[in-house]
Amino acid sequence: MEALRSDDPRRLGRFGLLCRIGAGGFGEVFLGEEESATGRLAAIKLIRADVAESERLRPRFRSEIEAVNRAGGEGIPELLDADPAAARPWLATRYVPGPSLQRLVDDAGPLPEDTVLALGHDLAGTLADLHGSGLYHRDMKPSNVLVTRARPWIIDFSLVRLAADPSLTVTADAMGSFQYAAPEQASGLGRAQGPADVFAFAATLLFAATGHPPYSGRNQFDIRLRALTEPPDISGVPEGALLELITSCLRFTDTERPTMDEVRATLTRVADAVRIPYPPSALRVFERHREGLRALLGPSADRLDREEGGGRKQPLSRLRHEPPTAASAAVGEQWVWSCHDWIRVPPWLRGNVVLAVTAAGVLYWVDYRSGLPLRRLDLGAPVRGGMIPADDAVVVGTADGTVHHVRPAADDLVLARHRFPAPVHAVGWSGERGSGAREGGPGRLVVAAGTAVRMIDLGTGNRRWAAEDVGAVTGRLLLTGTAVVCCTDRGSVRGLRADDGKGLWEADLHAVCPAGPTALGDAVVVAAADGRVEALHRDTGRRLWGTSAGGTVHVPAVCRAGTVVLATVEGAVTALDAADGSARWTVTAADGPGPRALDVLVDGSAVCVADQGGIRLLDIADGRERRRWDLPSVSALRPVEGGLIAVGLDGAVRRMSLGGTGVPAKARAVDLHRIH
Repeated sequence: MEALRSDDPRRLGRFGLLCRIGAGGFGEVFLGEEESATGRLAAIKLIRADVAESERLRPRFRSEIEAVNRAGGEGIPELLDADPAAARPWLATRYVPGPSLQRLVDDAGPLPEDTVLALGHDLAGTLADLHGSGLYHRDMKPSNVLVTRARPWIIDFSLVRLAADPSLTVTADAMGSFQYAAPEQASGLGRAQGPADVFAFAATLLFAATGHPPYSGRNQFDIRLRALTEPPDISGVPEGALLELITSCLRFTDTERPTMDEVRATLTRVADAVRIPYPPSALRVFERHREGLRALLGPSADRLDREEGGGRKQPLSRLRHEPPTAASAAVGEQWVWSCHDWIRVPPWLRGNVVLAVTAAGVLYWVDYRSGLPLRRLDLGAPVRGGMIPADDAVVVGTADGTVHHVRPAADDLVLARHRFPAPVHAVGWSGERGSGAREGGPGRLVVAAGTAVRMIDLGTGNRRWAAEDVGAVTGRLLLTGTAVVCCTDRGSVRGLRADDGKGLWEADLHAVCPAGPTALGDAVVVAAADGRVEALHRDTGRRLWGTSAGGTVHVPAVCRAGTVVLATVEGAVTALDAADGSARWTVTAADGPGPRALDVLVDGSAVCVADQGGIRLLDIADGRERRRWDLPSVSALRPVEGGLIAVGLDGAVRRMSLGGTGVPAKARAVDLHRIH
């Protein structure tokens, strides 16, 4: 850790900067503290000014933000916030309180075989899930692995491969670290995908076990030449399971290497999946690292160990018994209650219960009338597939490939889980029961997991159909009755028949649509990362109209009363005529980057926008601001009769009143035994 320099910023977004903790080819990394009740620590990457001005490199940073946001799961620090439109873009991820694997081995020496196998077990699981999401890291090396007593974490997604952006990947093949690069990556021919990660993974384990990489040389040119012409140096690896694994993964030809799923299966058989048996020399390095944090943060540094994980594996579902912390309501709020964890998924109101789920995968029940917390359920993995309503229940997709069907009954909890072979990107629900479904059953669920889209009967879990190799779905899934419409990381929009999953149509936009499709009568509206907005017929894919949003649309568009409303990363909110795409009005964000949330009031009269300036209500007819709440941490909204439910990056759940009359209530503290 290094003190801030005179020209370093003191604040980025809602984070105050504490010190420097690293630097890379694209910028500097700072330790920041969230200026909120949670006080969470973040690792904040600030891009260099010359990189930010590069037309070739700036789009890569947007890809990194998208990749971190989509990857998620165990072993990848969650994305807390980002501003890709800033003069010097930045992104903040949850801080991992441990040294890099490079530093650990440099200070403690090579690690024993059982330690390396246990680390490899977790790293293989993280990379296998990443590949299941259609992403390849492409810069795996010891300095990009952070280690704690609980587990290793993979960082730095600046060279990640996004299949829909080939222009960002070919030249990047030769930008990785040649000491750990596969031959096909060192060649720079744009072929580095999953097998290259397998090679770099084994090279990283080789370093952990021996202290040296597979390739060394006088300079980068020399190292690159050896990577292309010589076998890797695996000297020093003891005979046994580790040597067999490393040898198989470091084969020269990419097709001869095992897949990451096969590596994970091998390590599950031979490694300790319960704990990492670190030697005393490594434990001393961890203690020195923690002493450095204590010197900087004081006693609050100890909480990092508890937050990062006192145990290695948590049960998939466990009810916790912890007292909530009450928060006082502001003017215009009927109540506010905080779980003190980051929430970005829009909440849902089922009966008199508000359901809100944190990014880490904890689902809360909050009484809609009083703001009292009722129940807390740990889903066991970060939320990546969103949360949708299904009759009287909700469905939540998580990064471990699980779909949770939760029905908050009055006196009990009905919970079912459906497992999929890859992380869940999106879920969609159809109330149509179809033949064979039981009378009154919960309908059908469409799930995007890995690169496949599947439909199942929600009640039984029986598969109706599967569409393989569609691509990793970006944004949300849309069920229109006759079709399932989705956007993919390959830059296309796909229409699948709802009854059997067969392809109806495909529109190739040659750019990712981060927010996914929005229904517009017999059409769908999609917005590409390059700013193009297209209306396509839902059953044929025929283009009805097209225009430009003037920037990257990052939140789902909303359609109401003949109007399509979009928000861009650059801060613009634009209303289009739904008939032909012509512009009706445009306003810019009041403060900072583009809106985090966008919706329309229940009565259709106003657009709700949440950005760093707070919540604004814009008249849907002309964009005129009608009302504002100064709540800069709001990340998602749900319009309800007479108001809004808002959730935030500070963990607050708020019931907002449009009437503005009466005295705002205060969410009362509740005895911990009442939360069950």
